[in-house]
Amino acid sequence: MERDRYTAGMKEGNPAALLAARRERAIAGWNLDRGVVLIPAGLLLPISGTDQFHEYHAHPEHRYLAGIGQPGGVLAFDTEEGWNLFVPQPEAAERVWTGEGPSLAEIQEVAGLQCVRPTSELGDWLEKRRGEPVTVIGNEDITERGNEYGIESWTSLESPTDDGESQRLRAVVAELRRAKDTHELALMRKAADATHRGHMAGLRKACAGISERALQIEIEVEFFRAGAERTAYESIVGGGPNAATLHFSPTKRQFHQGELILVDAGAEVGGYASDVTRTYPVGNRYEGMQRDLYSLVLATQERAIARSKPGAEYKDLHLAASLEIAQGLSDIGLLRGNAASLLEQDAQALFFPHGLGHMLGLATHDAGGCLEGRESSELPTLRYLRADLPLQPGYVVTIEPGIYFIRALLEDPNLRKRYRDEVAWERVDKLLDFGGIRIEDDVLVTEEGPEVLSSQTPKSLEAIELLRTEALAG
Repeated sequence: MERDRYTAGMKEGNPAALLAARRERAIAGWNLDRGVVLIPAGLLLPISGTDQFHEYHAHPEHRYLAGIGQPGGVLAFDTEEGWNLFVPQPEAAERVWTGEGPSLAEIQEVAGLQCVRPTSELGDWLEKRRGEPVTVIGNEDITERGNEYGIESWTSLESPTDDGESQRLRAVVAELRRAKDTHELALMRKAADATHRGHMAGLRKACAGISERALQIEIEVEFFRAGAERTAYESIVGGGPNAATLHFSPTKRQFHQGELILVDAGAEVGGYASDVTRTYPVGNRYEGMQRDLYSLVLATQERAIARSKPGAEYKDLHLAASLEIAQGLSDIGLLRGNAASLLEQDAQALFFPHGLGHMLGLATHDAGGCLEGRESSELPTLRYLRADLPLQPGYVVTIEPGIYFIRALLEDPNLRKRYRDEVAWERVDKLLDFGGIRIEDDVLVTEEGPEVLSSQTPKSLEAIELLRTEALAG
């Protein structure tokens, strides 16, 4: 394990002051009179039958406040003493297999904390606070695997925990995480740059005969060459009908001439995600219905991005995009009727079944996406909306409309009966193997207007067709 694996990216811009400011804002928002707050990073999960572990990702609440994401670490706050960071120090036998790992002094510098201690001291630290209320946020595995954090027995501590208080404190941190500070944005720009490199490799190397898995490899290797520490999520690479599955895992299926390829893939740098989707032809041109639908999705996305300004309600952006897709599908002849009426009946959700996007940051679907008190809807148009709040400067959101031909929806007899008059089924049935089109960018909300962090990755018809022509000719 490399020494800097869990501290990578944290030197950028000397973030110690920003981390301290985050912690102070959390304390102010929590407004605690007494007690202890524990924020575990999470423990490694062993892979059965091996001496290895599943890929590790520190809990975002821990990483946000500690500035580091070492397995088994615990950030602790006490109303009397303030902040302590407990991190595991490998014993000699462990170091044979895992290496030295970062020292306490290195972690202290990264986290900007004076009190950094071995996790082996956490149990004694809590013992001195016996009877004090303990609130756990971050990874809750500490309550089930406390001994691996150096806690012999929760019962013996006589420290009550309160799930309601945990939810209150989590909500404060989620609100703080919405607006990104300068250090976070620097890392997200690096992630977007690495993501751009990967998507460009895909655009240049895709061709008939190559498999989805092979293209995934070409894309992801460029992420890592450009400085990514991991992929932000499992890459989605689907060709032809597979592009209609929203979270499709690439297979050995080969691309065929005349199909579209949908690639939804992002790099992660310093814990921060990028999330970008492009859809392009296996050949060098979008043909027929491909061109019509791509133009519709692109125009819808660009208008939604332009509306991503401070004060704009994200739900309204989604509804506007849904209305435009309803109108576009009607113009193309796949839906019948007035766009407003189609939206009211959720007819366009047969082809655009997900939300317009989500918050982005330390998680691909970052915290704080829905304003407290707002309830989710079961209407097909709104069921999977992951963000419902007014946008503010510093928020980073994805804008990702799409149109898909999903057999699970379009062959459902109840839906076919319900939308007998609204859908031109005779035309739709000829497109059941079409797949899907999604275009996604990462958008920073600013007072001056939206900034597309992923703008360098081409998406216009002309730019993509030129790249594909050059790639296939070379």
